[in-house]
Amino acid sequence: MAQYFGLGSDVPIEDSERLVADSLRQLPDDYFVLHHVAWQSRRNGREGDGEADFLVIHPRKGIVVIEVKGGGIDVVNGRWFSKDRYGQSHEIKNPYEQAIASKHALVDWLKGDLAISNVGIGHAVAFPHIDAVPPLGLVASKAITWSRADLAEPRKVVEGVISHWGLRANLSAQDTSRLLKLLAPTVTVRRTLVSISASSSNELFALTAQQVEALAGLRSVRGGLLFGGAGTGKTVLAIARAQQLSNEGFRTLLVCYNELLGDQLHAQFNDMKSLYATTFHKLCFQEARKAGLTIPSSPSAEWWETEAAELLVEACATNGAEFDAIVVDEAQDFAPSWLDALRCLFGPKAEQPFYVFADPRQELWGRNWANGADWPFTHQLTKNLRNTSPIAERICAVFQSNDHPSGVNGPAPMWRDLENPKNPEVDVIAVVEKLIDEGFGPKNLLVLCGTAKTASRLRSFTVGPYSFGLWGGNGIAAETIARFKGLESEAVVLLLDRSDEANIEKMLAYVGISRARAVLAVIGSGKQRNLLNWSYSAAVKSK
Repeated sequence: MAQYFGLGSDVPIEDSERLVADSLRQLPDDYFVLHHVAWQSRRNGREGDGEADFLVIHPRKGIVVIEVKGGGIDVVNGRWFSKDRYGQSHEIKNPYEQAIASKHALVDWLKGDLAISNVGIGHAVAFPHIDAVPPLGLVASKAITWSRADLAEPRKVVEGVISHWGLRANLSAQDTSRLLKLLAPTVTVRRTLVSISASSSNELFALTAQQVEALAGLRSVRGGLLFGGAGTGKTVLAIARAQQLSNEGFRTLLVCYNELLGDQLHAQFNDMKSLYATTFHKLCFQEARKAGLTIPSSPSAEWWETEAAELLVEACATNGAEFDAIVVDEAQDFAPSWLDALRCLFGPKAEQPFYVFADPRQELWGRNWANGADWPFTHQLTKNLRNTSPIAERICAVFQSNDHPSGVNGPAPMWRDLENPKNPEVDVIAVVEKLIDEGFGPKNLLVLCGTAKTASRLRSFTVGPYSFGLWGGNGIAAETIARFKGLESEAVVLLLDRSDEANIEKMLAYVGISRARAVLAVIGSGKQRNLLNWSYSAAVKSK
């Protein structure tokens, strides 16, 4: 049987594509079949983007691009119509023209981005719901037109297309492996959400079908918004998309707002020439220095909010285009003017890849990041992949959302009423001592506070054999919720020591709770317990 690469699942959702997939699987084992493929290239004055329902690849015989059209077909005066199961007629694009466009885009992409030219590419159109396809015009010769009956003999019809187009190929094992790695929509990536637990920071995991579908969707458009709740894998997908773009030859920028997350991403990709990761404001400083612009020695709050973006735009006029693609993580922390300023890094180029990942529930700074935005592609993630189900249920309870937990069991989160409001470190130390007794330590335990004042004061204390310190240093880290946003720890002690307007309090708690993968202890008042719907049993289930 052929080696089959599907979109998150071995069984396509559409019946027409399922019938074609079932047929193509029966090809000999030296064939590769890819379902729902999309690719992009640096344009440089040419069109290189494309997508195909199926690709059939043989290292010695070539590549066949297959367009699938389900239902019945009518062609009236050159216009194409498809009939659905209810007999309703809908105008559609000419599938042969679609297949030809995909074929030419793939040829350009292989030559330009993979430097592969020793492979012939042909195309065909499959009508899996039609027993006998009538003549459809000069572009629809019998050899490249498949009916339901033809699908019963997949090797015969595929080799008929290869013969019709006179295809040949000379793909080495390395060429084939490189091609499949970039085109196959099933993706496995290194877990790159920063973890204090060394044992889990290098864990490998396969993306869920929902994530693979989102990633494939992003590959078929040049801009889009992917949003979801805490723990749904947005940063993982942002990193995966940035890596894809880099591997495909784009000079790629991966940018976020949070300093700790930015530092970790920068260190992770420091050795990659075509992928640069940083924070928005560090990028502003860097480009301004490169352009020789004046940077204030003590920037004001107004400078951070508005003038930094203006300085970036000014610097771009001097420095020119710096990147071919941009991926923005934690975009809810950005102002619209910041996102506009980032586009200046493309220079005069149009339609460069620009992707945004966000969680509206974590919009702590009130910058109205999505104000006036119009995204060509949007996709929502709803399955929590970071937290155990008991913690995920507490996350859902805050805003009574319908996200789906991971299905991974774990201990119930703990709540401790704050007994010492004037000296909350007493309560924190009591909880941390219990977790130390149960085997936790600096590598997998973190304390999060609502205010910088409390976090700083906590760092003057010791607990058991450990001191409290900054994240990334020695001892048990004590950080603020806002500073740690975007990161995670195996165990978190969350101190709700900040009193704000109710919605801000809920957002901060939501962010803090979601940082804990497996063990969570929350210290707060009875009022805060009610505000967070702690007793609420979320009607969620694993999906």
